[in-house]
Amino acid sequence: MLAAVQGILSQPTSLLASKISVSCLLTSRYRFLHYNTKMSNKYRTLGTDSEFLKPDLDDRKYRYIQLPNNLKALLISDAEADKAAAALDVNIGSFQDPEHLPGLAHFCEHLLFMGNEKYPDENDYSSFLSKHGGSSNAYTGSQNTNYYFHLNHENLYPALDRFSGFFSCPLFNKASTDKEINAVDSENKKNLQNDIWRMYQLDKSLTNWEHPYHKFSTGNIKTLGDIPKLKGIDIRNELLDFHKNNYSANLMKLCVLGREDLDTLADWVYELFKDVPNLNKQVPYYPARLYTESQLKKMVYCKPVKDLKKIEFTFPTPDMDPYWESKPNHYLSHLIGHEGNGSLLAFLKEKGWAVELSAGSHTISKDNAVFGIEIDLTDDGMNHVNEIIISTFQYLEMLKVTLPEEWIHNELKSTSVSSFKFKQKDPPSSTVSNMARCLEKEYIPVVDILSTSLIREYNPSMIKKYVQSLNWENSRIMLTGQNLPVDCKEQWYGTEYKVTDYPESLLKKLPNVGLNPKFHLPRPNEFICTKFEVNKLDNVKPLDEPFLLKDDHYSKLWYKKDDRFWVPKGHIYVSMKLPHTFSSVVNSMLTSLYVDMIKDALVDLQYDASCADLRITLGKTNQGIDIQASGYNEKLTILLTRFLEGIKSFQPKESRFNVIKNRLLQKLSNQQYDVPYNQISNVFNSLVNERSWTTKAKLDVTKDLTFEHLKSFVPTIYEQLFHESLVLGNFSVEMAYEINQLVDILVVDRIPNLEVKNNKLRSYILPEESAFRYEYMLEDKANVNSCIQYLIQLGAYSEELAAKASLVSQLIHEPCFDTLRTKEQLGYIVFSAVANTHGTTNLRVLVQSERDSAYVESRIVKFLNSFGEALKEMPEEAFEKHKSGLIKNLLQKLTNLRQEYDRFTTAIYLADYNFCSYQRRADIITKLSKEDMVEFYKNFVLSPRSSRLAIHLKSQIEKKSTEEVVEGFPTGTLISDIDEFKSNLFLAPVRQAVKQYEPTNARL
Repeated sequence: MLAAVQGILSQPTSLLASKISVSCLLTSRYRFLHYNTKMSNKYRTLGTDSEFLKPDLDDRKYRYIQLPNNLKALLISDAEADKAAAALDVNIGSFQDPEHLPGLAHFCEHLLFMGNEKYPDENDYSSFLSKHGGSSNAYTGSQNTNYYFHLNHENLYPALDRFSGFFSCPLFNKASTDKEINAVDSENKKNLQNDIWRMYQLDKSLTNWEHPYHKFSTGNIKTLGDIPKLKGIDIRNELLDFHKNNYSANLMKLCVLGREDLDTLADWVYELFKDVPNLNKQVPYYPARLYTESQLKKMVYCKPVKDLKKIEFTFPTPDMDPYWESKPNHYLSHLIGHEGNGSLLAFLKEKGWAVELSAGSHTISKDNAVFGIEIDLTDDGMNHVNEIIISTFQYLEMLKVTLPEEWIHNELKSTSVSSFKFKQKDPPSSTVSNMARCLEKEYIPVVDILSTSLIREYNPSMIKKYVQSLNWENSRIMLTGQNLPVDCKEQWYGTEYKVTDYPESLLKKLPNVGLNPKFHLPRPNEFICTKFEVNKLDNVKPLDEPFLLKDDHYSKLWYKKDDRFWVPKGHIYVSMKLPHTFSSVVNSMLTSLYVDMIKDALVDLQYDASCADLRITLGKTNQGIDIQASGYNEKLTILLTRFLEGIKSFQPKESRFNVIKNRLLQKLSNQQYDVPYNQISNVFNSLVNERSWTTKAKLDVTKDLTFEHLKSFVPTIYEQLFHESLVLGNFSVEMAYEINQLVDILVVDRIPNLEVKNNKLRSYILPEESAFRYEYMLEDKANVNSCIQYLIQLGAYSEELAAKASLVSQLIHEPCFDTLRTKEQLGYIVFSAVANTHGTTNLRVLVQSERDSAYVESRIVKFLNSFGEALKEMPEEAFEKHKSGLIKNLLQKLTNLRQEYDRFTTAIYLADYNFCSYQRRADIITKLSKEDMVEFYKNFVLSPRSSRLAIHLKSQIEKKSTEEVVEGFPTGTLISDIDEFKSNLFLAPVRQAVKQYEPTNARL
């Protein structure tokens, strides 16, 4: 107890002003040996608003209640919320799958969306949410299943009513069950060639089979369809039994967020969830150890799909969940994952053996946890695996000798306190989902559930115990690469692998690795902030757009002091227009190499800053290079200054060039093995935008680039530099000017070039009444999925056209998913949306499917054609709900400074300076009638005058049945050469600024 008090008193004076005070934390230690309950006629109150420890900016009201059926609910009243949300977490997951039915818990999750006794239509829930500006999702974890939704705040009660039926009276309709097996199978096939899923399942399969961690949790058509049928098992009955025997109210945690007061929310929860059956089921406990002795001290060689080179160390460790107040595992992951001088990664990078390192812990189940160290290797690193293993254990040995150190704990605690104190609101859907999951941790007092990120205690003995578990006898190592020996194949994903004992050459060295003089603890972090003053003004109406402070031949400066959230934070955006960087694909890839080398050289600075909740990034764009910085304003300008000085003084080294080039080649090559729907965007951009090239084109160019090319290119990068900046947050006007001037350190000439300043990104426009098709065979020969994006170009961009297109997108979103995914079962990935380029407005539908892509195109076209009639017949009331839902989405209040920053930077990047685009679009939509939209759909979506572009990414193992051959499909003129295709197109008009801004002397 005394140690906790002394720890708080040792903090800087400014932190003592926090609401996280000594008395508050002390109370937080004691009051939770029992619940401070209050009774009502309907429920027990287990936590009241005044008891919850909250961030300074959190004006929400909280109450934790327990219903008579033992279901517990956290109620959140937010008088300012535009969106209401709810989530329910069941403390049952895939670990409860029967051995003979892998994936049953996941299948159950899918089926609960498909109707219940109160609302039997399988599409009712999704349709209702869509009409009222909402959406839903769910996930199945190993020990929990989490369901959540959000929608416009006025419609919370009817949404909750539908939601409650998931748990009190699900139907598991036979027709829906039979169809949804295909969706689960498609979801699994989406992941079959994904190395993350493949290595995860391989790792699980090589653990103790007496523990359920080894199970295949997704399921597929064999485990849930074919095999049960052969065995005479009725899968619907199994689902009913699984739900009946596991979905017990006492294992459920509900979280509801709305504008209503806490009493109203409590009454609703009681009314709608009191009938969820309670079995008084115990939380499942899995006592078997995760690894047997025979499964440790093993080398696992794994062959990936992509060109990956990595080594991963896994250590079974003590479960740290009960030590949530001191977090010894976080203490160790902070040190082992450090990237600065004296760190493991710095040493491996100096040797040329590694490029990245991450470290962290994970609790698999109660009393079973692991700590992992993952290192991305270079080609040379793959040739020095034994040395890397020895170096890793030498670093761990250094930690065992030097730890614990209280100053490290104090830094981590200080950062956790300031992060919590100034935490801004998360979106309602993520808030309720995370809270519902957190509430399952009943060892944490509920009134501390908002503040679990705080480090409250220093526990040196547990730090020592934890680091001692990171030893070679308690380890397993997985080495991943294309050219490793393999002799086995994992059952579910087909991953090739081999398991051996640690080689004798290692076993001789590991017991006495000694200390490496290169390794030492990190230096104290200079970026930890201690001053958090904010000069808050009363009765200030927030401004909707920034001021333009400066606009000349060399730079443009936008500024806005934070007048909404009053946090001691800021965001800085510097967009540098650099004509040499985008003049050709060669220069574009040289710029990519340059940016990656800068980030590599300044990683020490960036990592120290990130540990203090400051972020700074360098990124290549189609206009040049961007710098973005964010965090506490006290030291943000210091960070920016140091970063710019690092860029200015950068001198490329050939040894790092070779490493960075190989890494870029690896990244580009691996992009060709991404899941197909993730590849569509790059292909689309290369077809319709200037300064965009295919992955293959970038890969071919990069292969031929040399260090001499880069050396010659670097001095030209900042010639004719024009930079445009935004300074947003807790900054003065004077500081904004100073930040703008800092960028001038990079200026190499003062030759004004208005062409650079006024240069804007351009997109191509397809001729009217044209249709084009681009086909590309996937590089991954084993991927069963193809993907098609069917796009209708509605015309040159205008605010009115974009507004109408967004309403069409709102109207078709749910019926498109319901038709192509739920009813026709074309694939797990079905997506429709507006796609605005730099000069055009488009409507697109994307489907990833095992089916022939030409057949899928025919189904997309059929849906779009049939929706024209559905729109005509849509009741006026339903149309108005869609329209109202979209308007309310557009007019949602900003909930944190980052959202405002994103809105401003988008307008600056597009150079239309439409800072109020959401409001302006909502104003246009308000005036639209159903008749307007029927006419618009007919004249733009269905009209043959609207041009079309279909992109087919095709599986090499695609099998076309005669049933899937549809006359007239695929459509469009085949594009055989992208450059030739673009050379025959006109450029669309650039987006114009919505108004003229004149420089002003801003004062809040």
